[in-house]
Amino acid sequence: MESNKESLLVALHLPAGLDDEELSRSVSDLVSLAVGGTQSAKVTLQELADAVSKYQGTEYLEPLTILPNLLSSSDDHAQELVRACGIGSSAKEIMIVVQEAIEELRWYYHVGDEETQEKPITAPVQRLIGLTVLCTTAIPRLRLGKRTPFQLAGPIVLDISSLVPSAAQDASQREGRLLLREIACLVRALQPWASASASEDDLGQIKKLLRDLLDATVVACVSSIQASLSVREFERLFPRLIVKSVLQKGWEDGQRVMREIQDALTILGTFPEPPGTESTSDLIYLAHAEPAVPLSLANLTQLHPLLVNSLQRNVATDETLFLLLRLLAQESRQSDATEIPPDIANSLCSVLSALASTHLDPFMRHLNLRLLSMVLSKVHPTIRLDILLRLTTDEEFPQMRGAAVGLLKETTLSALSSADYSTEPNPFASPTLLRAFGPVLFKTSPPNFLTLNHTREELERSLELLRIIDCLSFYYVLLLRDTKNRTGVRDLDSIVSVERSFLRPLQLFLDQYVTVQEEPLMSLLSLQVNLERVDAAVITIKGTPKSDRYKGGA
Repeated sequence: MESNKESLLVALHLPAGLDDEELSRSVSDLVSLAVGGTQSAKVTLQELADAVSKYQGTEYLEPLTILPNLLSSSDDHAQELVRACGIGSSAKEIMIVVQEAIEELRWYYHVGDEETQEKPITAPVQRLIGLTVLCTTAIPRLRLGKRTPFQLAGPIVLDISSLVPSAAQDASQREGRLLLREIACLVRALQPWASASASEDDLGQIKKLLRDLLDATVVACVSSIQASLSVREFERLFPRLIVKSVLQKGWEDGQRVMREIQDALTILGTFPEPPGTESTSDLIYLAHAEPAVPLSLANLTQLHPLLVNSLQRNVATDETLFLLLRLLAQESRQSDATEIPPDIANSLCSVLSALASTHLDPFMRHLNLRLLSMVLSKVHPTIRLDILLRLTTDEEFPQMRGAAVGLLKETTLSALSSADYSTEPNPFASPTLLRAFGPVLFKTSPPNFLTLNHTREELERSLELLRIIDCLSFYYVLLLRDTKNRTGVRDLDSIVSVERSFLRPLQLFLDQYVTVQEEPLMSLLSLQVNLERVDAAVITIKGTPKSDRYKGGA
């Protein structure tokens, strides 16, 4: 012991021969100077933490003196000293500091106080992390006396639970993950401690408190997890669609944090599985479960309210999209088992189309569009038609109109390539297709778009130009692929109608804008190329020379 003490004095640049009380005071002074970052500081927090660890100096840490300073520091080495103090110092004194820290944070976050005023406090998230560490190490060392484990730990756990939602709003990704990790450690420490002496009722109460604490923390800090669940699943399901991976840097740490949360849940014996998934926290646990909980499309009905609610509130979006990918990728040998009920399909398509239209990340827009396609593939054709008709005419999200034409093309090609053994004709491989979508695909929005005067800047920003290109692409593919004319697209009357109402005005529009611009917009050039492809396909079908394309309507 003496050799350790002498080595500690040397490491901290302190005079030899200090007694224990003098050494404790000196260490407290060094901590205060190091936390304050003053130039007179003889050692850094890192040097202090290393020395205390190497030379077993925890007995010289005075919790009442040093912990208030350490809790206010965002330095990682301050947390090391907090942990060392929590393990080796008086548990009773540590809990005095914890209570004071909780009161300061309640004051800062106005818990139970409707007034809003600036509070002079630094590193609030680190304070909460630090006091959680102290509770993990100190509470199991406290003497119960006449108190039950619930009476002793319950109020502290409730206080921490009340502070977590507010603190999480200030937390960086790193801090959020740290908070999740330390809360998991607290649960894993308190559960066996309580089990050793608590009555059955008392244990049930404290388990509920700990589960509520875990739930509150996971929901509040879900944006810090960032384990790229949906991206990883998408890349697994659709490897051919990936040009460059968009996995978030450091996603592995988010995965490790959730493994620690799962360990805490396992200790509590409360891991949720369908059909017991009832809250946002349950949804998060389910998404991160390892090994993965088996899911089938039948689970979608039960999970649907939570999934839609999470997407609408923009909470646990990564986890929600991951679960949707897992659910919708399921295959079933029974055709009726693969169908999603109409009400569920409609609500899913509404929220997914909003994300596909407005999300700032291009990859996430693409992912949501793929999910839309997956939902559509698992509904009855008549429901699919209604949804696609709504999407192709969407007034709230005009960005979706062009993308919906792409979905329509997918659905139509699938219908045309499938053998029709059903007594009920598929509307996407029948004249119903053009009756329903012809007025949408072969007309502009607004109807006078092609006759209005547009500036170059307006055309550059135009979503309608892009939609028209998608419509021409769809028409071209339909002309080529519907060789049996099941949709009636090759009927002469249909061709003539499209030429007169859509293709001829388009050509006039292009003649007006492409020829007068020295450098035509790429969108206009793309429009011209698509129109020429349609023109060639029509000529082949009609068997008439190109020069006669618009003459006489035939």
